[in-house]
Amino acid sequence: MKSKSNYTLKDIAEMAGVSRATVGRVIHGRGVVSTETYNKIKLILDKIEYQPNLVARSLRKGELFKIAVLVPDGSQDMYWKRAIEGVEKTIDELSSLGINIDVYLFNPFKEVSFTFNAKQVLKEGCDGVLVAPVFYNEALDFFKECKVKNIPYATFNTDIGEINTLCHVGQDLLNSGEIAASLLKRLLKKEDEYLIVHIDEDISNAKHMQEKEKGILRYLTANNVELNNIKIIKVANRRSIEKQLLAFLDKFPKIKGVIVTTSKVHYVADVIEAYKLDLVLVGYDLVKDNLDHLQKGNIEFLIFQNPGLQASSAINLLVDHLAFNKNVPKQKLLPIEIVIKENYSYFLE
Repeated sequence: MKSKSNYTLKDIAEMAGVSRATVGRVIHGRGVVSTETYNKIKLILDKIEYQPNLVARSLRKGELFKIAVLVPDGSQDMYWKRAIEGVEKTIDELSSLGINIDVYLFNPFKEVSFTFNAKQVLKEGCDGVLVAPVFYNEALDFFKECKVKNIPYATFNTDIGEINTLCHVGQDLLNSGEIAASLLKRLLKKEDEYLIVHIDEDISNAKHMQEKEKGILRYLTANNVELNNIKIIKVANRRSIEKQLLAFLDKFPKIKGVIVTTSKVHYVADVIEAYKLDLVLVGYDLVKDNLDHLQKGNIEFLIFQNPGLQASSAINLLVDHLAFNKNVPKQKLLPIEIVIKENYSYFLE
């Protein structure tokens, strides 16, 4: 049995067999609800001794706020599934405050999908917006429109420094690249060569990958690795990774260490496993396929970017600004966490 302070609108709605919006109308005395539904919900509220969240009492005089979240579709890329889970958890936590959060999912491989959903956000309106700006140019255009409409905007995962965001939550991607390179260098010999792999994205329009690459190169060249011993391959389509990677390794047989700049590292691990390649592999994030290869030893290190925490933290900062008139930090950097097969279970909660 939950304590009375732990019940959410979702819990109460499920018990009453109604929507969360209907429960919210009863609790806050807004809108019209049938007598039968009102009595059913009121009985449940009395039974669990429900108390409206004390935080709600400090909201600006009964105002309702709508936040739009523009995020890649988790069914298209599993990395973003965790981000969406973070958003959904926050929706539940904020449901009793009269704050509506609408999620707009775009295809992470199609710029036109981002643009279409961004236009929907502007058309339907909101008081603030959170964006994962994986498409640099399209995001800039969207933020210009938000500025014209006086809509505050926050970002997570990728920081675009030249825009006037309310706040950004994420990791220092330059430093993340440096750490990935540092981990790899510890396991290689002086004569070994390095390979940076970008998969499935146009790096010219993906600042998050640019920053990681810059960090990798900066660390290695600062630590006596010749620039011509660092190779870079861009794989436009994940289905071609096997052919491209094998051809590249045949051409440069001294490559012994590989860094994949995104969560798609498991595609390279598949090739390593299939052909029993002698390579040390470093990548990003705790998607299932990556964890499987980590346990098998095909991936040596994963850097956990914690997209769920990034998204939920950014939404809460938007709420602090919109609902409580708080000053929020321009940037909130999360720790860069290193995962190995001996400790990965601690990061799965």
